[in-house]
Amino acid sequence: MMRKINWFLLFLLGILLWWIIIKLGPVDIINQSMLASRDTPIKYYQDKYERFELVDKILEQWFYNYENVDKEFMVKEALKSYVNWMEDSYTVYMDADQNSWFMWSLEWEEEFEWIWAIVNKKDYYILIEEVLKESPAFKAWIKPLDRVIKIDNKYVESETLDEAVSRMKWPAGTDVKIIIERFDWEERTIIDVVVTREKINIPSVKSKVIELENQKIWYIEMFIIWEETENLFKKEVKTLAKEDLDWIILDLRWNGGWLMPIAVEIASHFVPKNELVVSAKYKWYEDEKYFSKWFGEFESIKTVVLIDWMTASAWEIIAMALQEQAWATLLGTKSFGKWTIQTMDEFQDWDSIKYTIGKWFAPSKKNIDKIWVDPDVIVEFDVDSYIESNIDNQLEEAKDMFEK
Repeated sequence: MMRKINWFLLFLLGILLWWIIIKLGPVDIINQSMLASRDTPIKYYQDKYERFELVDKILEQWFYNYENVDKEFMVKEALKSYVNWMEDSYTVYMDADQNSWFMWSLEWEEEFEWIWAIVNKKDYYILIEEVLKESPAFKAWIKPLDRVIKIDNKYVESETLDEAVSRMKWPAGTDVKIIIERFDWEERTIIDVVVTREKINIPSVKSKVIELENQKIWYIEMFIIWEETENLFKKEVKTLAKEDLDWIILDLRWNGGWLMPIAVEIASHFVPKNELVVSAKYKWYEDEKYFSKWFGEFESIKTVVLIDWMTASAWEIIAMALQEQAWATLLGTKSFGKWTIQTMDEFQDWDSIKYTIGKWFAPSKKNIDKIWVDPDVIVEFDVDSYIESNIDNQLEEAKDMFEK
């Protein structure tokens, strides 16, 4: 009889434990018992996300000044750090301030009134991501990957991106003093730069005819790929349609990324009909191939393409397509080597995450991400000659090729 009572009591105890586990959950039970005493060791394995919640509960119960903690800021900083460890500089978590600035930078207009540089806030500095050719920042020799640490003698570390950028904006004709941290092959230098703000109106395409003895060269200088670039390019083509051109120099130096479909259209003026311009490979989506639309004006004209270490992304697509499919000669220095594809998700609080979903591949199936495009003719840019005498030695070398 006693054995039956014991078994019955054990059965009731089992039912009670089952009900407690269902009601509170195993993690909550362990958390509550652990937080009841400072001497209780953590002896169980938490799920990687439950660990985060557990640490927060520990701090909430025991941290002396927990009520003064900005939890929202802490969570966002933790998310940024988490995403940064993907070790992909194009995969980033952006708070609402950074996201707002990033979206504004994509809204290309022909007129700006500041130093014009694409920037982002990192740790203690403002990172220069892109510099537009012929802009005030370009004229002051600010370079991509420079780190702005001071603006007008005030550190940017404690400022939001919008606050720092607003001090570099407006009005045209005034100067802004910028202290830059620059790393060249791990060597750190601090540079003082004075930039004169300007209201600039820079077209994305400029061209002119260069005459050398009995030859005519069409020099095309491109600045940025946006929605109107192809239309502006076609206008230049129509203007020079009656010229009897012998050669073309296509200048893609100091150009960052932007719109890939427009890059395919630019390449289609040079690459023969139905030839592959570029392909895209994704983790989950089907592969895509982009072929020349073949506008056909320059298929038979010899072309030299100028590239440098800031020729990136969409511009590298053009350079590689012309090198492999239109027999163009690349002259200059190795390119930037950015051939990944990003997309972006935005959250309800206006934070966002930008992340890499695929890669570009040249017609030869080569991907040059973090590798770069190699020029056929290597010519380093002579900065001193350009500053002192306005001589572009890379352009002059390209012109010499036509005279040989």
